[in-house]
Amino acid sequence: MKRILSLFLALCAVPLLCAGVRTSRASAPMASSGKPYYIMVNRAQSTVTVYELDGEGYYTVPVKAMVCSTGRKGHATPTGTFTIGGRWTWLHMIDDSYGQYATQIKGNILFHSVCYTEKDPSTLMTEEYNGLGAPASLGCVRLQTADAKWIYDNCARGTKVTIYDGGDPGPLGKPDKLVPHISEEQANGWDPTDPREENPWHALLSGRGEGEGEPPPEPLPPAQSVSYALMAQALYTLSGEGGPVGGAQAVDWATGHRLLDGVAGQDFDPAAPITRQELVSMLYRYETEYLGRHVQPSGSLSRFSDGAGVHTAARDAMRWAVGAGLIQGASENALLPAHYVSRTQMDIILQRYRRL
Repeated sequence: MKRILSLFLALCAVPLLCAGVRTSRASAPMASSGKPYYIMVNRAQSTVTVYELDGEGYYTVPVKAMVCSTGRKGHATPTGTFTIGGRWTWLHMIDDSYGQYATQIKGNILFHSVCYTEKDPSTLMTEEYNGLGAPASLGCVRLQTADAKWIYDNCARGTKVTIYDGGDPGPLGKPDKLVPHISEEQANGWDPTDPREENPWHALLSGRGEGEGEPPPEPLPPAQSVSYALMAQALYTLSGEGGPVGGAQAVDWATGHRLLDGVAGQDFDPAAPITRQELVSMLYRYETEYLGRHVQPSGSLSRFSDGAGVHTAARDAMRWAVGAGLIQGASENALLPAHYVSRTQMDIILQRYRRL
C-alpha cells in the first residue's frame, strides 16, 4: 500500500514540477508572431538587452546588450510593451537635428542614433554622444550608431519591445561605449561605431591614429578651419536677432557689438581661419559685452604645458573658458591656443556654452 501511495504521489508531482518550469518561463516574454528577437529597455539602467528564442519557444536567450539614453526629466520614455513599426535611414527630429537608423517603438518614440546637426554622418553632436548612458533624450531611446543600425537591420516590423525600470541592467550587464568619452581634440564629427568606410575612427581605433600619451595633433589646415565669419554667424544666430544669414552681415553685427575687439585687426579677412584663443575671445566678449554679464575668469592656465603661450589679450577669455569647462586640454595637457578650430570643435564649445 505504501508503495502504491508513493507511486501516486510521484506521478502527481510531475505536472506540478512542469507547471513550476512553465511559470518561471512565463515571466519571460512569449514568442510574438514568430519574430526572432524581443527587445527589453531598462530605463533605470540605460540598457537595452535583445533576446532570441530558446528551443521551447520562449525569449530567454540574451544575444546583445546596448548602452542607451532614454528620456530626461520632463520627457520620460513611456513604459509598457509596444510593437515595432516604421523605420527610416535618416529622420528629421523635433529639435531640428537628425537621427540615423530610426526604428519606431510607439508614435514618435523611436530607437535611433545619437543626433547629428545635419543629415550627414560627419556632423555628430559629440556632447550628446558623451552623455549616452544616462537620461538625455526627449523620450526616444538613443543608441550608438552601430547599435541603432543593428536594430534597424535585424528587428522587423511586429517585433515586441518592453520598456521598464529595473535594478539589474540584465544578464549581459550594461556595456561601455566603444569610446567612453570623445575629447574636444578627438572630435571629428563621427560616431566611433559608424560602420562606413570613410569613418576616421576606424584608423584611430586600429592604432594608426592619435593615442593616449602621443604628441598634440598637428595644426589643422586653414582650408578645414572655422573662419571669423562663421563664428560671427554662429553667435548672431545664438543671439536670436537673426537666423542663418550671409557672412558679411554677421561680421557687421559682430563688429557693431565689439565682439571682434582685441581679436582681429582692422584689416582682417573675415574668411580667414580663426584660432582657438580668438574663438574663445569672441565668445567671452559675447558673454560680457553683448549680454552684459559679469563673469570671473577662474580657470588656471598654468596647469597646461602651453598655458604661457596664450596671447595677453586672450588670457582672461581663456581662463574663463577653462574655468567654465568650455575648453579642455588636448593630449599632453595642451591648450593649443594658436591652433585653428574645426567646425566640430566649434560646435562642441557652443554646445557647452549653451548649457552654462
